[in-house]
Amino acid sequence: KGALMNAEHDSLKMLTDQIMHNARCFEDKFQAISATVTLLNWSGNVPAAVELIKSTLSSLDEELPLAVTPFVVNQHLDNTKKQLALLSDDTLLSYLTMVNPSKLFTVQLLVKLYGSLTLIGESAATPIISFRVIQLSLTYGMNPHSPSAFAQYGSYLALIEDEFEEGYRYVKFALSLMKKLPSRAHDGSTLFWSTHTRIHIEPMQSSIECYLDA
Repeated sequence: KGALMNAEHDSLKMLTDQIMHNARCFEDKFQAISATVTLLNWSGNVPAAVELIKSTLSSLDEELPLAVTPFVVNQHLDNTKKQLALLSDDTLLSYLTMVNPSKLFTVQLLVKLYGSLTLIGESAATPIISFRVIQLSLTYGMNPHSPSAFAQYGSYLALIEDEFEEGYRYVKFALSLMKKLPSRAHDGSTLFWSTHTRIHIEPMQSSIECYLDA
């Protein structure tokens, strides 16, 4: 991490290669893969970062569709709706925290993939990524990225599906979950995404203040 923050790219590549070669288990490779993805993005080689993320996700049994069409997106949306259909906000807030290391890393990689695809303008798959983070959260427990995923989901329902009532509900839930989780590392992302919907429903002045907070 020190080499990454100091932009010592050659040293970072050497260190990550050593870790990948000498690692005794896949968990030992997590941080090296994450640092490599960040390095590739920072150095402008975003397509290589995307391919590394996708191949790593595949090894973690997390496959994203090869062709992203509106039909495929709607399938994933419907699956997410079905999983959430009978769950109240209180029930969701009482979910346990995700502890499975491989699933935590899967979520981290999905979030990195979202960012990398956004950088190169390939946003067709980004809704599916948010849906998958939610689905994993419902199956394995809430994690630091769950609030942002729910905020993105709520905004998608409101602004794309024109389901403002349900969308606003999940935006407010995302903010409640954000306050409940101990990590503050991703609060800015949750506030940012939630405000996309709030600005259409709440007074503009308070919404703009939320953007500033984010």
